[in-house]
Amino acid sequence: MKIQLEVTTSCNLDCEYCFRKRDGFSDVSREIVEKIADAEEVVLYGYGEPLLNPLLRDYLEIINGKTLISTNGMVNGAFDEVFEMADRIAISLDFDARHRKGLVFEKLKEKLDVAGEKAITQIVITSDNIKFLPELVRISAESGADVQLTNVVAGDEIMYSKVLYFEGSRFNVDMISDIDERFILAAIKDWSRGRGRFKEAYQKLIRRIYSQGYSVNIPYIVESRDRIERAREAEKIVEESHDIAKDYGVDLERAEFFGDSKTRECPYEDMMFVRVDGKVSSCMSFAYTHHEFVNAHHKTVNEFIISNLKTDSIDDALESKAEFERLRKSMDDSFPWCADCPYVSGCWYAKQNIDCYANRISCSECLYSSKIARCVV
Repeated sequence: MKIQLEVTTSCNLDCEYCFRKRDGFSDVSREIVEKIADAEEVVLYGYGEPLLNPLLRDYLEIINGKTLISTNGMVNGAFDEVFEMADRIAISLDFDARHRKGLVFEKLKEKLDVAGEKAITQIVITSDNIKFLPELVRISAESGADVQLTNVVAGDEIMYSKVLYFEGSRFNVDMISDIDERFILAAIKDWSRGRGRFKEAYQKLIRRIYSQGYSVNIPYIVESRDRIERAREAEKIVEESHDIAKDYGVDLERAEFFGDSKTRECPYEDMMFVRVDGKVSSCMSFAYTHHEFVNAHHKTVNEFIISNLKTDSIDDALESKAEFERLRKSMDDSFPWCADCPYVSGCWYAKQNIDCYANRISCSECLYSSKIARCVV
């Protein structure tokens, strides 16, 4: 079992796309760390900067399994103290401090040079920095670090305007590539009369898509031509960046720019998230109530707490997690993929993070399950 442990809620940056905006700060207790100490691997990461916890060195000594620290790279002394104790160091890499207030690239470069092959850099891709991606990958690779790419998960409409992905299944996008508004209007006209070649062509297309196990939202795809083209252009830049990483002999983990309802899988399978207060959630996304903007609509994601290590043992937490674990082992059968649904626009269920399979905590719009977003786990 792997555990993602939030060691602090303190942070020295003010990232525009971060869901957690806290008035107060707290650190995880030694009691909680001792309870998870025998996990196979512990990822020290959450809605705060781990290196700001003054007891981090002590906690690394308590943990018996492998450790990975995810840091923004802006803490100097603490980094030098703990990076050798951890098995791996994940460092968020970017040039631009507009959305990550407090970021200083020169400090990041210093950390990369120190960590070397032990490091993995995570780059959050938006329309603001995609043109710099090949250079960022080159800088990372020159230090010997592997690279993980992730698209941003938007918390509001402003950030959503900067995303580079389209949530709908690529199969549907490719199937509908030749359809435009005129075809849809003609099909609607035929439908109102109950006959016509455009109605028949529309029905034939729908049947073919559904026969492959997909639902489809044709109008959404047609009206998203610009977003789809932007996603395809981003894929080309990622391919260029992958070639750079390959030339340097480092790994690059790509982010997807289109969804696929049939190939989703949960990155948190056999893993759970422990909050700074000891409360346990199935994943980081369900750890705290927050708002997201996805599939062109706002939604509320409510926290899903399965245990509390202040009162429960780690075995109790694992037992509580079992029921939800069964759901996400078969993601495509357990949860619909709202991006392909013709009714997602205005859907009350989706906005409340409930789905039409009667799941009151739903992964039906989880960008991590489709690898559009990637997490260091």
